[in-house]
Amino acid sequence: MKNDSYPLPICSHCGIEFPSADLIRATVDDRQLDFCCRGCHGAYLIIHGAGLGSYYRRQDQQGVTVRETELSRYDPQYLDQFVSHSENRSRINLIIDGIRCASCIWLIEKSLQQQSGINHARVNFASHRLLIDFTESETAAADICRFLARLGYQSRPYSADELQQSADQERRGLLFRFGTAVFLSMQLMGFSIALYAGYFQGIDPQARQLLQLLAALVTTPVIFYSGFPFLRGAWFSLRNRQPNMDLLIALGSLSAYSYSLYALFNQREVYFDTAAMIITLILAGRLYETGARRKASAGIDRLLKLAPARASKQQDHGWITVDSQHLQPGDIIQVNAGERLPTDGRIRSGQAEIDEASATGESVPVLREPGHRVISGTLNVNGRIEVEITAAAADSFIARVAAMVEQAQARKAPIQRLADRVATRFIPLVLLLAIATFFYWGADKEGILHAITVLVVACPCALGLATPTAVMVATGRAAELGILYRGGDILEATASLQTIAFDKTGTLTTGRPEVVSCHPFSIPEEELIQRLATAEVGSHHPLAKGVLAYAKKRNIAYDLPAQVRTIPGRGLSAETRTGVLLAGSRRFLESRAIQLPKCAENSTVSEVHIAENGQYLGYLALADQPRSGAKELIRRLHQQQIKTLLLTGDREPVANALATKLGIENVKAEQTPEEKACTLEQLADPKIMMVGDGINDAPALAAAHIGCTLAGSSDIAVENADLILTRAKLSTLLQALALSKRTMRIIRQNLFWAFSYNLLALPLAASGHLAPVYGAAAMALSSICVVGNSLRLKGGKLNDA
Repeated sequence: MKNDSYPLPICSHCGIEFPSADLIRATVDDRQLDFCCRGCHGAYLIIHGAGLGSYYRRQDQQGVTVRETELSRYDPQYLDQFVSHSENRSRINLIIDGIRCASCIWLIEKSLQQQSGINHARVNFASHRLLIDFTESETAAADICRFLARLGYQSRPYSADELQQSADQERRGLLFRFGTAVFLSMQLMGFSIALYAGYFQGIDPQARQLLQLLAALVTTPVIFYSGFPFLRGAWFSLRNRQPNMDLLIALGSLSAYSYSLYALFNQREVYFDTAAMIITLILAGRLYETGARRKASAGIDRLLKLAPARASKQQDHGWITVDSQHLQPGDIIQVNAGERLPTDGRIRSGQAEIDEASATGESVPVLREPGHRVISGTLNVNGRIEVEITAAAADSFIARVAAMVEQAQARKAPIQRLADRVATRFIPLVLLLAIATFFYWGADKEGILHAITVLVVACPCALGLATPTAVMVATGRAAELGILYRGGDILEATASLQTIAFDKTGTLTTGRPEVVSCHPFSIPEEELIQRLATAEVGSHHPLAKGVLAYAKKRNIAYDLPAQVRTIPGRGLSAETRTGVLLAGSRRFLESRAIQLPKCAENSTVSEVHIAENGQYLGYLALADQPRSGAKELIRRLHQQQIKTLLLTGDREPVANALATKLGIENVKAEQTPEEKACTLEQLADPKIMMVGDGINDAPALAAAHIGCTLAGSSDIAVENADLILTRAKLSTLLQALALSKRTMRIIRQNLFWAFSYNLLALPLAASGHLAPVYGAAAMALSSICVVGNSLRLKGGKLNDA
């Protein structure tokens, strides 16, 4: 009977507790040490003999054993620190190990969504990052991790370092297994050639037996070491009653291997080369897919690497070097010439020319002075500046862009649903076809080989990869061009647009209107400007900025209002020491019972009227110039048979004048934000995009099939947008349309190839016209073709079509 009063011994190498019966005790440097096995004892002697004994001292200082590390993965207290909470929902990001194809992603998502408490689960194909939205009262992060482990996938909390480590570990493991398989398969080919020659020309029975034994010996590590991930995945698929691609590969290779062992002891022909080549060829395909996936997601990596990992932070009247991830709003950092900004901030002192090409696409450096905002990842060309941090690194411009790209890659395009529906039934159908093939050809060598070919030639992976790889590459390319799609669904919808509606001010125009004339009614001109400037203080509307700039230019001082209330799309009401000011459009003042004088209806300027305590004071006329490239944009859209519409709150003469100048077909003027949204909802065309930049555009952006905002848009506009253009060039919209159309062409090509391949390859295999080795090569090649075709999106010129 075990006495619990005696503690279990702890291994001096791995730190794991073990039963006393397994104890191996050794003396090293006059110290008595305990080991759990001969392997740990040998490893200790090697490490200690190489003079690396400090390894164990560091391990003791860290206080974390292998076993503790494994247990901490699923420890609720450990995992809870990575869970974010909002209202009644919780969210956690996990890195998943063991994903080998699109079928794995499908299995994880479908299995999780069937669990109680899971609201949403999406796996990013590029990074194998799992985002789970769950209800904590029904399930916990630790329960989710344990469930994933039962499916056969190890998980751990997401971090950039963990993600890189996971990717490196996956590639290194694949290289080792593939290298082993290639080396042993080359040896196996030598034995197989000798056996084939002996089959046709005759061979001594003892020599044949020896060659077959050597072939079996060489094949065994290929099947059980190089092919272990497939065997493990097949076991978990059977245990969870969710057949996957690993099951087909494992059945094919094990069938060939098992039959060959049977044939070895019954004086028949062996097919060890078939079993080994199945594993080798499929590993070659997986290795290529892994490299292609990393290449496709390199756009995000390049974005994140623009921000330096270290920064010079002010502390106690000096400067210290700190990790950029530890910077917080309010910290002061120093950026010298030739250095990049680690996160977003505002210049506190000094001036410098900043290269903002990574954020805005502008190749010419821009002079930035105290008070100006600077963006993470941009380059200080000359000068030294001190910057006050306004956003932590995780909330910086570059981090937000990278997060949106990852979100886009995780959101599926509707076209993928067809492939998903086929994939759910594909593997069971293949298994049935393999069984039917076996019995059709007879339960002998020929039947087994043809059935094996059916198993290994089938490729649901090509179907599963057709859409996500194209979306992954396209969103990465788009991010480099300053285009952010919210998801694969937005990418697909953008390709089929029929109408695009535009806001006027700040979208089709520069958004910097200038005062062209002043029209006082009952007070002097300077007083009119002073009253208007007082009312417009604090407003972010482009017209308000134009009024304030004009007051500053005229050196006219103005007061700060006590309280301001904005009426979106109309104007504002401001309480001042002299009374209540109403400033805005003619329609707004008339709605407040203010009597306005008549003016020329064909005026093509924007007007800002003002009244005080019910008495009309006059107005300023402002003009805004069209954006560079606006006319070319409209012309190119019409060439693509896309209709255009101008939606604006400005007066009808102003809107018509701009529409005529640019060539826009339809105009809706003097629209409130709510009326803009209603106009879009009433249009017969369901495939419509709204392009806007202000707070007053938010309802219309939400009402449109796709909402699009430009660089510099208000936060609420960005929140309601599906497509964000981070560069203030209208030509970027043309690139977004062209990229989406090209992506959909690639996806359709991928799906056509995947369906055609399976429809052709499976009958050939079942009819005996395809050998197992050729079937494995064809299966690997089918996935490579899909991935390679998707990678074409990384290059090439984006034309209109």
